[in-house]
Amino acid sequence: MPTLKNRILVPALTVALMAGTTAAPAAAVPVAFQHAQQGHGHGHGKGPKEHVEKNVTIKRDNYGVPHVYAKTIGGLYTGYGYAVAQDRMFQMEMAKRSVLGTAAEVIGESGVDNDKRSRATLDPESIQQQIDQLSEDDRAVLRGYARGYNKYVDKVLADQANLLPKQFTDFGFQPSHFTEYDVAMIWIGTMANRFSDSTSEVENLKVKNQLIAEHGADEGAKLFDQLIWTEDPSAPTTVPRAESVSTQSSGSHALAPIDPSVQDSSEDTAAAFGGQGWPHAAPEASNIWMVGKDKSTDGGSTLLNGPQFDWFNPSYVYGIGLHGAGIDVTGNTPFAYPSILFGTNKDITWGATAGPLDVNDIYQEDLNPANHKQYMFNGQYRDMTERTEQIAVKGSAPVDCTVQSTVHGTVTATDPQNNSAYSKKRAWKGTEVQSLLGWVNVMKAKNWDEYLAQAEKVGITINWYYADKSGNIGYVSPGKLPARPENQDFRVPAKGDGTMEWQGFRPFEDNPKTYNPEQGYVANWNNQSAAGFNSDGGNWSSVDRFNEITSRLESQEKFTPQEIWDINKETSFADLNIRYLRPHLESAIEYVPADDQLRSDADFLLEWDGQTVDKDKDGNYDGAAPTIMRSWLPKLSEAVLKDDLPQEVYDQYAASIYRKPGGSVRPAETTKLLTNALAGEDSAVPQSVDFFNGEDHGKVLRDTLKAATDELRETHGDDPAAWVTPVIPHEYKTKNFMGIPQADPSEALSTLQYMNRGTQNDLVHLNPKGASMCVAAPPGQSGFVAPDGTKSPHYQDQLELYTNFECKEENLYKNQLAQNLESVTNVK
Repeated sequence: MPTLKNRILVPALTVALMAGTTAAPAAAVPVAFQHAQQGHGHGHGKGPKEHVEKNVTIKRDNYGVPHVYAKTIGGLYTGYGYAVAQDRMFQMEMAKRSVLGTAAEVIGESGVDNDKRSRATLDPESIQQQIDQLSEDDRAVLRGYARGYNKYVDKVLADQANLLPKQFTDFGFQPSHFTEYDVAMIWIGTMANRFSDSTSEVENLKVKNQLIAEHGADEGAKLFDQLIWTEDPSAPTTVPRAESVSTQSSGSHALAPIDPSVQDSSEDTAAAFGGQGWPHAAPEASNIWMVGKDKSTDGGSTLLNGPQFDWFNPSYVYGIGLHGAGIDVTGNTPFAYPSILFGTNKDITWGATAGPLDVNDIYQEDLNPANHKQYMFNGQYRDMTERTEQIAVKGSAPVDCTVQSTVHGTVTATDPQNNSAYSKKRAWKGTEVQSLLGWVNVMKAKNWDEYLAQAEKVGITINWYYADKSGNIGYVSPGKLPARPENQDFRVPAKGDGTMEWQGFRPFEDNPKTYNPEQGYVANWNNQSAAGFNSDGGNWSSVDRFNEITSRLESQEKFTPQEIWDINKETSFADLNIRYLRPHLESAIEYVPADDQLRSDADFLLEWDGQTVDKDKDGNYDGAAPTIMRSWLPKLSEAVLKDDLPQEVYDQYAASIYRKPGGSVRPAETTKLLTNALAGEDSAVPQSVDFFNGEDHGKVLRDTLKAATDELRETHGDDPAAWVTPVIPHEYKTKNFMGIPQADPSEALSTLQYMNRGTQNDLVHLNPKGASMCVAAPPGQSGFVAPDGTKSPHYQDQLELYTNFECKEENLYKNQLAQNLESVTNVK
C-alpha cells in the first residue's frame, strides 16, 4: 500500500500559515428543530409525514472524518447533514447561493454575473416536481440531510460567540437553513450543470465561417474537418476499440451566417465552470486507473481515482462514512453531496471522471424580423417563453434577470444582425434528481448488474467505474443519448425550424461499457469513451494524456497496490507534448553531425524522461529540457499553422499551448494538429490541406528548434544550465470554481509545485479477504475557523500527505474506527 499516515501532521508549507490549536465542536446538545424551513430554495414540497429517528451517532476518526450510524435513511442523513454543518457551514452556504443565484445578496455586485448564469441554467419548477415524485426512502435522503444541517445551524445561531464560523462575521451575514430543494440543487448546480452542460457548437460555427470567409467554401470546409474532426480511429478509448461499435451520425447541413461577435452564454458558463475555452471547452476533470484479477498480484482489484476539480480551501471534497439502513460506505464526495462519488462498501468500489457523451445540442432559431421574441418552428412563428426574476444585490439596487426559452430550451445567445437566436436542448432535462438518487442508491450495489441498474437511471453524462472483491472491473458511461437525424452535423448548431428534431433517445445498451476487458485494466483521463462517441468539444486524437497512464499499465504483467499508486506521481509531472514530437525530432536530426550545436540541443529533448520536476528544490524545473520545450513548441506551431488559419483562430490555439508556464494540463491542441500533419498520408485524420506547404518536415523541425535555442542563448546565456523555468506553485483558492468566496482571502494556501493530479486521490484495494482504502484530500476535513480565528486541527492536516504523495488509511471497519476514535456525538 502507499505510505500511510495515521497521525496528525504539522505541514511544512512554502507560505506562512496560521496553525489552529483547538478543535471544531465535536459534540452537540440537542436543540428543537424548526420544521419551518428558512432557506433560499424554491418549493417546500409537503409529501407524506416522515418518521424522524431519535438516535443518530456520529463517530469521528483521528483525521476528523465523521462516520454516521443510524437505523433509518432519514436518520443516517440527519447525521450527515449535522456533521457537514459542523465542518463546512460557510462553504456550503456559499455553494448553495452560487447555484441558486443568490450570492449577490451577501457579497454585492461581484456576484451578479454568477447569479444570472446560475438562474439561466436551472428550472426551479421542474426540480421541485422531480423531488415531489420521489419515493419515501429517496426523499428521506434530502429531508434528513436538510434536517440535520438545520439542527446544527440552530445550535450555532444560539451560541454565535463560540460556534459561528468566522467567515460569516467577516462577510457580514448569518447562515441560513437548507431545504430538500437546496440539498438537491447543490449537486445539480455543481455536478450536472458543471460537467454535463458544455458545448462548443456556436464557437465551432464561428470558426467554420471564418475559415470559409478566408479560404472559400471548399477549402474552408476541408480546413474545418482538419481542425474539428468527427472521428479519429487512432484515438485511445476506455472501451477497447475491438469491443466498440460506431453508431454516431455525422451528416452536414446549412445554417444562417453568424456574427463573429455573438457571445454564447454556454461558452461563458463552461469557462466559469472550469473549462478552458475553445478549442477544448469541456472541463478538464479527473483520471482513474484500475486493475482486475488478471493484472493484480493477489487476484483482487485495485482502483486509483484522481478527480480533478481544481484545488480549493476548504477542500472541494468531503470525507464521510455512512452505516445503517442498508448502506455501509466510506469515501469522499464533492460539496458533501448526499451521494458518495468516490467510495467503497467493501464488496465493491466505484469512482468517476467527467463524462464525454454529447448530451446537449444548440439550435439555431430563425427569428421574426419584426419581433425578435418570436421564432419559426414547424412553419409558424411562436412566442418565446420568458421568466423574469429579481436578484437582490448587497449595497445596490436589485437587478432583473430575464431567461428566455424556445421549444428546445434556454436561449443562450442572440444574433440580431442575422435574425437568429441560439437555444440549448439538454437530453438530461427532467432527470436531474433521478440521476442524483441513482448515485445515492449505487452505494447499496453488491455486483456489476446491480451497479448497472443504477447507472441506467443517470441522465447526465458521467463516467462510472467499478471494481469488486472478486477481482472484477468494469466501466460504463451513463447519460441519455439523443437519437439525432442522419443529416445533423453534431459539431455545429442544428436547425431549429422543426426539421432537425431528435428522434427519441437511444437505449441504454448503446452506452459505452466494458466488463473485465482482455487487457486486464480500465483507465481514463477524460479521453474518448468508445469508438464512434465523439462530441462537439472533444476532438479526441492519438495525442492524449491518457497514454501517460496506459503506457505504464502496459509496462508490466501484474501490479501491487503500491505500484498502482506510484503511477500517480509520474503522471502528475509528465510533460504531455514531448511523447508525440520526440520520434519526429529524432528523425529530423538523424543526419546532423554529432559536433553540431543543434544536435546537442536536440539531445536535451531526446534524452529527457518527460518529467517536469524540481528535485533540488531551487524553485526551477530541473534541466534545460522543460524550457527548450516551452520555447520550441510555440515556434513550431506558429511556423506550421499560422499561415493557414485566420489570426483570431490561430490566437486561440496559441493561447492554449502551455496554459500554465510550468506545465500543461493536457496536450496542446496544436500538438494534435502537428502530429497529424507530420504523419501526412498516414494520418488517421485525412490531411486535405498541407499545413507544411510542401516544405520538408525535418527542416521545419530543425529550423524552429534552432530559432528556439538561439533565442534562449540570447536571453539566458550560452550555458544550457541557465535555461530554467520557474516552478509554478500548487495553489488552493478561497473562491469556489464559480468565483464565489467560500473562505476569507487570507485562507489561501500554497505548496511548492503544481501537480497535474486529482483534487483528491483515493486508492481502494479489494479481495476476498477484505478491503482497504487510502485517501489524501487536501487541505483537510474541516474548514471551521472559530470566531476568534482559531482553526480546527483538521483544517490542513492532509496537505503534507498530498504534497508528498502519501495518504491516510480510512477506517472501513468498526474495530479500525475504535482504534482511531477522536470523538462521539449523539444527535437526537
